[in-house]
Amino acid sequence: MLERIFRISAAGFAACLLTATAFAGSPRLTQTYPAAGQRGVEVEVTCSGSNLADAKGFLFDEPGFEATVVSAAAGNFKAKIKIPTNARLGEHQFRAITASGVTDVRLFYVTPFPMVEEVEKKDQPNAAQPVALGVTAFGRTLEDDQDRFEIEAKKGQRISVEVVGMRVQTQSMYDPHVRITKPDGSDLADADDSAFSRQDPVISVIAPEDGKYVVTIRDATNAGSGTCHYLLNIGTFPRPLAVYPAGGPAGEELKVTLLGDASGPIERKVKLPAEAQERFELFTEQDQPTPQPNVLRVSYFPNVLENGPNHDIVNAQKVTEQPPFALNGIISEKNQNDCFKFTAQKGRDYEVRVFARNLRSPLDPILTIYNDKGAQLATNDDSGNPDSYLRWKAPADGEFIIHVRDQLFRGGPTFVYRVEVTSIQPRLTAWLPEMTINQNQDRRAMAVPKGNRYASLLRIKRADVGGAVQIETADLPPGIQVSAPVIDKTVDTIPYVFEAATDAEPTAKFFGLNAKLTEPPKDTKVESAIEHTVDIAENGNQRSYYSITESKLPVAITEEIPVKINLVAPKAPLLQGGSLGLKVKAERKNDFKGPITLALLYSPPGVGNAGLLTMKDGETEGVVTISANPTAVPQKWKICIVGSADFGKGPVWFSTQLEEIEIAPPLVAGTLVRTFVDQGESTTMRVKLEQKVPFEGKAKVQLVGLPPNTTAEPKEFTKDDKEVEFTIKAGPTAPAGQHKQLLCQFTLEKDGDTMTSSFAQGGILRIDKGAVAKNEEPKK
Repeated sequence: MLERIFRISAAGFAACLLTATAFAGSPRLTQTYPAAGQRGVEVEVTCSGSNLADAKGFLFDEPGFEATVVSAAAGNFKAKIKIPTNARLGEHQFRAITASGVTDVRLFYVTPFPMVEEVEKKDQPNAAQPVALGVTAFGRTLEDDQDRFEIEAKKGQRISVEVVGMRVQTQSMYDPHVRITKPDGSDLADADDSAFSRQDPVISVIAPEDGKYVVTIRDATNAGSGTCHYLLNIGTFPRPLAVYPAGGPAGEELKVTLLGDASGPIERKVKLPAEAQERFELFTEQDQPTPQPNVLRVSYFPNVLENGPNHDIVNAQKVTEQPPFALNGIISEKNQNDCFKFTAQKGRDYEVRVFARNLRSPLDPILTIYNDKGAQLATNDDSGNPDSYLRWKAPADGEFIIHVRDQLFRGGPTFVYRVEVTSIQPRLTAWLPEMTINQNQDRRAMAVPKGNRYASLLRIKRADVGGAVQIETADLPPGIQVSAPVIDKTVDTIPYVFEAATDAEPTAKFFGLNAKLTEPPKDTKVESAIEHTVDIAENGNQRSYYSITESKLPVAITEEIPVKINLVAPKAPLLQGGSLGLKVKAERKNDFKGPITLALLYSPPGVGNAGLLTMKDGETEGVVTISANPTAVPQKWKICIVGSADFGKGPVWFSTQLEEIEIAPPLVAGTLVRTFVDQGESTTMRVKLEQKVPFEGKAKVQLVGLPPNTTAEPKEFTKDDKEVEFTIKAGPTAPAGQHKQLLCQFTLEKDGDTMTSSFAQGGILRIDKGAVAKNEEPKK
């Protein structure tokens, strides 16, 4: 993904830095209207959300877009976007940039056609609005509203209609339905969902006669909620729904057939890029260009095309190539099976992956591998989300069958598929994980205040490779530095801290990173990539209706904020089975005295924390307590504390620097000697000490887990003591019986830090009832 740096004058941006009250908080963008513009034209849009009063521009996925903010308020702003004349048609990703942050990523569509807004006539609410063939209409169909557009077509002329509706929503579901009616009012065609555009409909038909046709769009339920904003492309453009073959070798010219258009199959020759691409966009032009592309996969290995009847195992098509290769076919009829026979080597691991739904095919594939005798060896339905995937080890040298069918035994002329059979390729994948439940995009863009820090989690997935990983960051804006610890071989997540210089220029761009093994394997290439998936049309706690995957990550330098937090480097270790207080100091500026919320961003394995801590009004120090379980591995880790504060218009996030903590074994172990006591009496309990690591000065030990109405004063000891004796006082109402949960808590001050640990678990104290346990002399 290419970068786009938004253009803001330094003077204009600096005007927002004068007071804390100008700071608008973390911005959110929920809707853009209209979410499209014609290529080479300037369009005015309204962006809605929250904390947008200091909006400055946009960060698009490719260069050339220019924006000017016309007006701004807390909940929305208006901007003019000038679209380059050479802008790629179809879907673009963008974020709004404010003086105080980076919004959610949203979609913007570049169309080849003029934009026409729907016009409601109050005196004729059902009248159709005349438009030309070759427009992008836009509007809203809230609740049971229906928008109608009238076109004029000649007999035999193609009429193509495609909708973008669900893909420009966020939280509210919008399920558009589109219909074309003939001049006599009867139905010509209608559509609801489509594999090509998910839950957005597509129609391509041939006009049966000269005359005026009406295109009607509405919510499929007649109860549209939310904004119900749509983009409606109407024209004579071709609208193929699938491409065969669905991919090809990098750098080669590929002959393809575009399928599903009303005029019939369209033949094309396509020059594929020299580099592999998961989604190569193919636009078709006949009379008018297609507003949205079909997609192909570009790989580094040869194609195998379906050839002749191969619909059962006996007649499986022979593949002469050795993996890697790509099988391409069409499940063209109901109940059809496609079979390919290939040669595999014993003990070799293969990845067999079907691409269908991911390439907008209606096929819901089921993948099965058989041996040459017809015995099933492996099968899969949806491991490829929603396509099929198998990782398979050949049990012997010989021939095996790859079998593909539709899950519901459907078929049709656009049910294309591609099966890539490859050897296992070691791979490192990086992304920023979700920070907030059911808010997929919250805090997943880097907004770094000038002279301050911002932290996120960074996650790594190791595929068929192990070991420690180091992160290299590329293409950062000037004035930004990054701190990222080595990712230990036992974990997949680290804290990732960005720091902006005090004189850094406000800007925003995409940056890249490269994950590398600290000790890479010899003679084996390990691929590395960013795969940062974000939900566009969210669906609560269900799978998103529409998501995108970014290959670069967004970062912005934002205005200065009136607080900075620093983590005091701990001088004492965190002991297994113990706790440690992390001291955080706040530098307050510009008379900011509000509360600051603190939290540990990343917990190393075996480490927990007590949750949020709030520095109260005016406080400049706080302590975040962390603890280690008894089995936490003794090791050093990098951590940081994140903070948030409201400077008047919403929460803003910032962080401390990275600091090192050490998990260490406990200094002392021991056992409690069981004892008993009468209600209302006192007794002693000894703890036998086992000194593990010598320490200076005096430590404190406390008996914890005592039953109610029972007390024991803490004791002090040194490294030379072998035991400590507690005096236990049992009140008259202390509960009688055996109490088995006693343990000792060790506390030691070191260079201003307090170390604690627990030991001697399982001590037993028996409390007897006073009347029974009291010793009375026998009567004479």
